Amino acid sequence: MLKSYLKIASRALLRYRNYTILNVLGLSIGVAACLLLYVVYNYESGFDQFHKNYDRIYRIARKTQYATGQIDYTPGSPLPYEAALKVDIPQLSKVVPVYGTMDPQVTVLGKNADSQANDKKFKEEDLGILTTPEFFDLFDFAWLNGSKNVLIEPNVVVLSQRQAEKYFGNWQQAVGQFLKINNKTVMKVGGILENPPLNTDFPMDIVISYESKRKQPLAFGWGGFESWGGTSSNDQLFVMLPEKVTVQAIEKQFVGFIDKHYKDRSDKSKITQFLAPLADQHYDSRLNNFSGHTIDRSVLWTLIVIGALIISMACINFINLATVQSARRSKEVGVRKVLGSSRIELIRQFLSETFLIVACSIVLGVALAVVSMPLLGKISQVPADLPVVTNPTLWLFILALALLVSFVAGFYPAIVMSGFQPIEAIKSKVANRSLAGVSLQKLLIIIQFGVSQILVVGTIVTVTQMKYVRELDLGFTKEGVYSVTMDDAYISRQQTFKNELLQNPDIQSISFSSDVPSSDDNWSGNFAFGNRGKDEDFQVFNKFADEDYFKTFGLQFVAGKGYERGDSTGSCVVNETLLKKVGIKSADEAIGMNIKMGGGQWQPIVGVVKDFKANSARDASKPIVIMPMKQFYWQGGIKIRTNNLAKAVDGIQKTYANVFPEVAFQGKFFDESIEDFYKQDRQISLLYQIFAGLSIFIACLGLFGLATFMAQQRMKEIGVRKVLGASVAGIVGLLSKDFLLLVFIAILLGSPVAWYLMNKWLQDFEYKINISWWMFAAGAVMAVVIAFVTVSFQSIKAALMNPVKSLKSE
Repeated sequence: MLKSYLKIASRALLRYRNYTILNVLGLSIGVAACLLLYVVYNYESGFDQFHKNYDRIYRIARKTQYATGQIDYTPGSPLPYEAALKVDIPQLSKVVPVYGTMDPQVTVLGKNADSQANDKKFKEEDLGILTTPEFFDLFDFAWLNGSKNVLIEPNVVVLSQRQAEKYFGNWQQAVGQFLKINNKTVMKVGGILENPPLNTDFPMDIVISYESKRKQPLAFGWGGFESWGGTSSNDQLFVMLPEKVTVQAIEKQFVGFIDKHYKDRSDKSKITQFLAPLADQHYDSRLNNFSGHTIDRSVLWTLIVIGALIISMACINFINLATVQSARRSKEVGVRKVLGSSRIELIRQFLSETFLIVACSIVLGVALAVVSMPLLGKISQVPADLPVVTNPTLWLFILALALLVSFVAGFYPAIVMSGFQPIEAIKSKVANRSLAGVSLQKLLIIIQFGVSQILVVGTIVTVTQMKYVRELDLGFTKEGVYSVTMDDAYISRQQTFKNELLQNPDIQSISFSSDVPSSDDNWSGNFAFGNRGKDEDFQVFNKFADEDYFKTFGLQFVAGKGYERGDSTGSCVVNETLLKKVGIKSADEAIGMNIKMGGGQWQPIVGVVKDFKANSARDASKPIVIMPMKQFYWQGGIKIRTNNLAKAVDGIQKTYANVFPEVAFQGKFFDESIEDFYKQDRQISLLYQIFAGLSIFIACLGLFGLATFMAQQRMKEIGVRKVLGASVAGIVGLLSKDFLLLVFIAILLGSPVAWYLMNKWLQDFEYKINISWWMFAAGAVMAVVIAFVTVSFQSIKAALMNPVKSLKSE
């Protein structure tokens, strides 16, 4: 029986091949888009869910609220927390410290720990952590060689399989060999881990024993195992709650914990410790993670909605074309009913046709998705080596999608066509179905173009916002500045590097600092101002830089000047926002006033710089203090004066290798670093562009099919009108006006939704555009023009046909 249904269905599809091609094309594009979005969603939503106790693991995080209303969040904890929590809150028996190694340099020494070789050195990015053996009681990372106990001893490192192969060629020969970390500490390879899953926020390629940090605090961070005041987001604590202990119970005990250890605080800030679920680690942008990659859940919901809209539009096309096609097939249905076919048999027959179309569309859609996989790197963080074809959940999704589309797209047309009365069907007197007086076909066209209007306006808004951000006055020079990583083990050679570089005519200036003006690597802390005797009610952000920082990055002074080399007074420079927050109205008034950072010394203010964007356009200007502190000069900013940037960078690399032969070179243009702030926003913008285009294309496929059908239905009318003198333009207008009216209605309905969604997206930006009327007008014009061209193609073809051919049957 099934074979018979499929055989009849295949004949029917071949007979109406144009209808079949339009449906397969629309559905396959919808399926491909849906699959690509599912791959992104499946990857991003699955971070660290492979851990057995995933739902019981938490980070200890901190919220600090100042009297000014400023609120800061950090995932970091002071180093004494680990021991104190185990004593004060005994339910937290498993308190695991994890320290992010930032960007370690690794030098391969081989089997000789005393080797001076430096020919195999690597500058790694976000690849390592320091932790204790208990880490592996919480998190499920598998071992190939060794066990968690190797991390009991100091100066032991565990590598992933791929990292061991990178350093030693063969992971099985890596155990027992030696590496030097950051040109300071020799480490013995104690074990090998299986390559971690791609969707984890823990950089498990290099795992160093936490005892190494206890033994040499200054080699990994800034020490402070007795300091309750210093907090770094790189020092994080993870806990696993016992099964019967609630989050609320622990957070209540945090109140007493804070009161006990911070009872002598002089400022008015309020500290709240809370448990941040591991389940939120990848999605909470307030609390950075070790991978440096977070994504808002709203973005994931956007992916779901866009995928659902695209596949729905493809199904709408199918339903629309199938229902208008029903008029053409009404006689066939009538004859089948007269010959004894039951309604259920007709439903099975039409569902068989739908199944064949969906099957072809799924095959073609999967092929399109596989070919388009490289595109994912442009619209998401999905790695190029993500295993997709072998992912069983993807195939389950494809199966579910096929069944859903077959049912949604096929069931309604099958019900409609099988319900025709035989006499009416044979006489071709069947009528289109309607909802509340509006034909279903018209309603579906309105839905399609309404969705298209939302996506087109979204595209225009995101592209315009990204253009605005790129052209925003940042308050510093970003072009032609090359940033290189400096190794603090060789600070004494920095002046030599500077002197040699300045002999190069391509180099204008060079500055050493803790970080560039616009960076995520900002330090913050309490401070006192103007000998007021107590800390201010907000935190200030620190940048440590030499005297050439202001010249190299083009910071603009509104009062005073920069400090000079060798300044023994500990001078500093502040920005305008800091003065506003402390109530100083004139920048000139601030010159000579003093500022004290934490428990440090009073320092005179010698200059005030114009506010500059220390972070992305999402954030307001921050209060900033810039001061010299040589031990924190971890990067060099090099201003290039030539247009031949490649030549200048080559010269920088050669000079660097000559002065720092032990250090792996790592450099990047400053403007590229700034672009990284907006990577996710650019991806969202590109996402809108691609899927707005797809939505319009799919909508136009349906419109093309409907226009073709309507032109055929009115062929005799067109012939009569031509005989009576109607022009081609008049006939085109006649056939187009009804469709264009539907598009206008869709625009009116879609525009308010687009405004609401994009206005909500822009709320995340401190510096943003205003949504203007022209954005909706541009989307409307685009939709109308495309719809008109689509309909006109068939209208002109019908208008140019010889009227004799259309009237000959009369």
